[in-house]
Amino acid sequence: MAGYIGVTARKWFTYLSSSNGINEVNFWRKNTDNFNVLKQGEPFFFLVKNEKGVRGERAVLGTAAYERFEKLTVNEAWDRYRNGNGDEEKDEFITRMNEMFETDKCKGEIGCIILSDFKVFDNPVYLSEVGVDFKNSIVSGKSLKDAEVNNITEFGFIKQRETVKRLAEAEIIGFSEDDEGFPEGKLVLKQHLIRERNLEVIKLAKERFLQLHGRYYCEVCEFDFAEHYGEVGEGYIEGHHTKPVSEMGETELTMVEDIALVCSNCHRMLHRKRPWLSIDELKQVLTVKKVGEPSGY
Repeated sequence: MAGYIGVTARKWFTYLSSSNGINEVNFWRKNTDNFNVLKQGEPFFFLVKNEKGVRGERAVLGTAAYERFEKLTVNEAWDRYRNGNGDEEKDEFITRMNEMFETDKCKGEIGCIILSDFKVFDNPVYLSEVGVDFKNSIVSGKSLKDAEVNNITEFGFIKQRETVKRLAEAEIIGFSEDDEGFPEGKLVLKQHLIRERNLEVIKLAKERFLQLHGRYYCEVCEFDFAEHYGEVGEGYIEGHHTKPVSEMGETELTMVEDIALVCSNCHRMLHRKRPWLSIDELKQVLTVKKVGEPSGY
C-alpha cells in the first residue's frame, strides 16, 4: 500500500485533533493540479510544523484515509466541509486563506485533498527514527513506499512492549507515592506498573502535549514550571494516571490517553479523595474558590 506525507499547518491539525463528529476533512493547498498520488483508502500522514520559535525535527502526529481530490472556491469548500476545513468559523477560514496565499482566494479555486478517518497518533513519529528520508527543502509532501508506511503506522500507534520489573522504575515513569494509596499498597503499585508494560507512556504523553501546545503546563491550573522557575523548571511536569489500577481489567493496559499532565500541587489534590477527583472536578474546585464560594469538597 502506498502512502503520502503532507507538511501540515499546526493550527489546522490542532483544531481537528480536538474536534469530534467530523466525517471528512479538507487538507487544502495552493496547488490545484490533480492529486493522483494515492488511491482511495490509502494513508495520508500529517507532518506537523513546529510552533514558532521551536527548532528541531518535525513529527508526524496523525493519519487519515485518502478519499478524493476536488477543486473548489473557498466559499464552496466551506459550504461543503465547514469545520472539516480546520476552522471554527467561516471568517477564520477565509482570513487564513488570504494570509496563506497573500491574495483574495475567495475569487479563485484551491486544491482540496479530502480525507476521512482522521486519527491522532499515540506516539509522535520522527521520520529520522523510522528510516524515512524527508529533506527540509520539501515544502508540500512526498510519496511513501509500503515499508515506510508500515514503519510510521507501527510507531505511531504505540504498542505496549516491555514488562516493568522493578518498583524503583515508578519514579522514572512519573508516579507519586499516592499511586500506592490503596489498601493493597505496594502490591497494587507493582500490578499497575506491570499492566503499564511501557516506560515510555509518560514520555509519549509529554511529547504529544508539547507538539500540540508548544510548552508544558498543568491541565488543571495551567501552572508552567519553566515560566515560574526558569531553567530549572524547563521540561518539568508530572504525569497523572486518570484511571486507578483498582478500576482496570486484568489485561487492561495504560494508554497515552489515560495520562494527564499536572503540576505537583494539583497531582496531590487529585489523589486527596477516594475515589480520586477527575481533572474536570478539580478544575471546578479551583473555579469555585476563585469566586469565593464553598467548593463542596
